[in-house]
Amino acid sequence: MKLNSHFKALFYVLLASMALQNAGAQNHLSKFSKVQELGGIEEYLFTPNGMNLLLVQDNSAPVVTVQIVYRVGSKHEVPGNTGSTHLLEHLNFKGTPTFNKSKGAGIVNMLQGIGAQMNATTWNDRTNYYQTIPSDKMELALHIEADRMRNSLLLKEDKEAEMTVVRNEFERGENNPGSLLNKEIWATAYMAHPYHHATIGWRSDIENMPIEVLRDFYNTYYWPDNATLTIVGDFKKDQLFTLVDKYFGKITKAPHTIIQPYTTEPEQLGPRRVTIKKPGQQAMITVAYKIPGTMHDDLPALNVLGQILGSGTSSIISKTFVDKGLATYGYASATNFQEVGLFSISLGFSPDKNIEDLNQQILEMVEKVKNEGVSQEDVNRVVSKMNTQTILSRDGSGSIALELTETIAGGDWTEYVKGAERLSKVTAADVKRVANSYLLENQSTTGYFIPEEAGGNTSAQPKASGFTMGEETKYYYRNPNVENVEIETNSNKINFEELTSAYESIEPTQKSKKFTRKDVAGIDVVTAKTGAKGFVTVAASLPIASYVGTGKNEMIPDLTVGMLSKGTKLQDKFQFSEKLEKLGANIRINSDVNNVNINFKCLSEDVNTVIELLAEELRQPLFDAKEFELLKEQTINNYKRGLTDPATLGSIALAQALYPKGHPNYKYDVSTTIEKIEAVSLQDLKEFHSTYFGTAGMHLVAVGDVDTKKLYAALKQSFSGWNRGSTAKAVFENPSATVSLEKIVTIPKKPSAELFIGSYTGIERNDKDYVPLYVGTNILGGGFSGRLMQTVRDNEGLTYGIYANHSGHNQAGGFWTVNASFNPTLFSKGLESTKVQLEKWVNEGVTAEELATSKNSINGRFKVGTATTSGLAQTLLSFLERGLSPDYLDEFPKEIEAVTLEEVNKAITKYIDTDKLVIIKSGSLDQQGQPLE
Repeated sequence: MKLNSHFKALFYVLLASMALQNAGAQNHLSKFSKVQELGGIEEYLFTPNGMNLLLVQDNSAPVVTVQIVYRVGSKHEVPGNTGSTHLLEHLNFKGTPTFNKSKGAGIVNMLQGIGAQMNATTWNDRTNYYQTIPSDKMELALHIEADRMRNSLLLKEDKEAEMTVVRNEFERGENNPGSLLNKEIWATAYMAHPYHHATIGWRSDIENMPIEVLRDFYNTYYWPDNATLTIVGDFKKDQLFTLVDKYFGKITKAPHTIIQPYTTEPEQLGPRRVTIKKPGQQAMITVAYKIPGTMHDDLPALNVLGQILGSGTSSIISKTFVDKGLATYGYASATNFQEVGLFSISLGFSPDKNIEDLNQQILEMVEKVKNEGVSQEDVNRVVSKMNTQTILSRDGSGSIALELTETIAGGDWTEYVKGAERLSKVTAADVKRVANSYLLENQSTTGYFIPEEAGGNTSAQPKASGFTMGEETKYYYRNPNVENVEIETNSNKINFEELTSAYESIEPTQKSKKFTRKDVAGIDVVTAKTGAKGFVTVAASLPIASYVGTGKNEMIPDLTVGMLSKGTKLQDKFQFSEKLEKLGANIRINSDVNNVNINFKCLSEDVNTVIELLAEELRQPLFDAKEFELLKEQTINNYKRGLTDPATLGSIALAQALYPKGHPNYKYDVSTTIEKIEAVSLQDLKEFHSTYFGTAGMHLVAVGDVDTKKLYAALKQSFSGWNRGSTAKAVFENPSATVSLEKIVTIPKKPSAELFIGSYTGIERNDKDYVPLYVGTNILGGGFSGRLMQTVRDNEGLTYGIYANHSGHNQAGGFWTVNASFNPTLFSKGLESTKVQLEKWVNEGVTAEELATSKNSINGRFKVGTATTSGLAQTLLSFLERGLSPDYLDEFPKEIEAVTLEEVNKAITKYIDTDKLVIIKSGSLDQQGQPLE
């Protein structure tokens, strides 16, 4: 009887507890008011403080992206505090009372310790912070974002250290002629509107801005009612609401009205022009016209106009300038900012061309479009391509979150869903109308980049071309496409348990992936069906490694691959490209020393057609003589870009110091490479294609919404009977050891210089020592929680970035490197600081705590990285190329976990000798390593 009473009492206690939990959950839910739902996205208002929430639930992969977007960007700045949005974004990684380096719990260390892919970016209209993480770690991310919303430390000493880092970022941009020209055009086009100044700010403001200015900026804009919290991926909504209330519920809405800029750009009364003269040998023109903001009814038509004018093989710019050899590249695009923007038309070309003549031809091209318009067929093709590519780009939670960022910044997140409908309504008449409405001479700003005579190491070098930005380039600060960019780190131990022991574990809902593997038409085919809806990603390769050691021209493989998109025996390049554009697909084929690499993404319903086109491109290239000569000229111009680039010339010097000629990892200098390109004949390409192209050794991985029956049938139909190719191994000699060497590559007028430190290891990817050295190198310089970033960057403020890695190990003896950028005046100090950390790493080894954190980070990154169709396809392909099965997806994390401290420290001392290193200094340094005058 007592036993029964005991259970009865326990039962009532449990009922009471459950009732309280349910009441608590209901209380949390009542604070979230649903605003709307559109396209699978739910919008809520968190009523206690006015914060918006956007939720996209997708439980197909065990990852989630937590992002917060603040509606503050560089347009909220004025002279004196330009760049403050960006600098503040940096400082918001420096810590809070809870997450800081004095506690051994810096923000970046905590997130990288769980394998987060994280970043923060600043742009004209907004700032965003995000992390894609294993979904069972979501609470940590929410805690961090809530904490730094109002509790960032913003210390003067942190600002002083970070200022030099941001200045180095500014200097790296000044190295880039395209970036420099773009900045000058915007500053000239806008006289009053704050889009006038670049997001990174002016140098004097970066150097002199008081911490009080940044604190005031923070206290003005960093409030929940000026923010949108976006959660995309694997979560349970009731749990999420509880966590949001737990961490954001204590924050009040802003005690003031959020200040908005009210300056409008006055009417432009005539054309403007700006000219830049700096070293380089590729000239550039950009003509930019004023256009309205992203939500204006004319923006869809302007975006279509940009595509027709300047995107792809069939574009008007390509046919008018690139195909005729007048320009190396060209593009056109419309900005999609909240307020007045620019429609830009750009060309990059050899400096022997007459810049005024080309400018006149651009204007004539514009007038022709204004007078004659474009065809409805072209509009339909471009709209189909743009809408399909929008679907294909939403691959994984991180990509979706970033796209939502820009629609939030534009003023209406529903544009993420409605944008396709707006585009589909565009007609040829609309495109002609907007061209006549906005491409007006009096609303134009023209920018010239005129290259001056470049410096160099020898007078025999050909002239250099400046780097130019491509159509897709966006000057985010920082770049959202680079993992873990520009984040604060610290050198203290991380106590994960202390800060995460109270977090409730959120169990991911995704099940293990299943793979199928089959030989189809002689191709090793692996498929993985994931939660992706309606699209497939394909990664494939065919081996060409045996070409190394033949003694033949090393540029033949690259040029052969380059000719594949120049037409086939069945249709010319315009017909071929237009078919792909209608499908929204883009077949990317390139080569390295080991493989011809193939990638594409398409709608599931189009797989058959794209595979048919791929087979046509691979099997029946036209090899047209005129196209070949044009390709050679364009390739030479592209290589010339590196002649004044410190990173390019530094990496070449390092490779030449570590490897002999004929080795896969050797790099020829730019002048020699150009000579080799000039020496290649069309017959060379045909012979290479005949020998190395075929299904022998070919692997293909398809991931996403895959129908294996249709895929197999398409491959059989298109690739059967192509039994050619070579699976032989490369023939070469590995170097015996690294010979100590120090070399300086002098390049005048470059405000940021590059450091390369390297050592030959001889390790190949499948060697037993690879994983221990990889883990040890990750501790030293693998991202922003590495020792090098914590010290040389974070503590001393000497560089924008410093990293360590191991490369060149796929089918040859690899090499270990450290790479960093420094202002020339800080170069010697930066090098010495780096050497101190290398000595400590080699002589003292790594600690057990560092090893545990590194394992967590690597395995977390691996899980996040394979949660997209692109990431999973490429990872599986790399396994197949190494002779492994898809099941290695489960084995790799186990290999990382099994590595011991002894193995890591032994590998470091075995392969890295600090007395036998190659040191390359590349930039505006004299032959004594001192800054040029």
